[in-house]
Amino acid sequence: MIDMYPPAEYYHLAQAEAQPEAHEVKKVDVSKYLPPTAVSATIIVTVMPPTGAVVIYSPGREGAPAVFKGPKSVGEIRIDGPFVYVELLDGATDYRIQYLNWREP
Repeated sequence: MIDMYPPAEYYHLAQAEAQPEAHEVKKVDVSKYLPPTAVSATIIVTVMPPTGAVVIYSPGREGAPAVFKGPKSVGEIRIDGPFVYVELLDGATDYRIQYLNWREP
């Protein structure tokens, strides 16, 4: 009986292909557009290219992000401070945020 194993290079190549793609995360200062008392905001996100997506979340709320799919989406994000994090997904290379309104306690 002959045992046939693929060469070690095959395993390294297969493992490299299986690694998830690293996503770029940007810290965005929303204090220029929203008052410090805002607890949430309704926004329009334009994603480039239109097949991409963007995830936005506040510090401490990484487990409950808001997902915006291209080319343009409207949604609400929670605000817990002057910054939010924006993560580009599915091949997105750029985004634009328009702030429509906000809510205060």
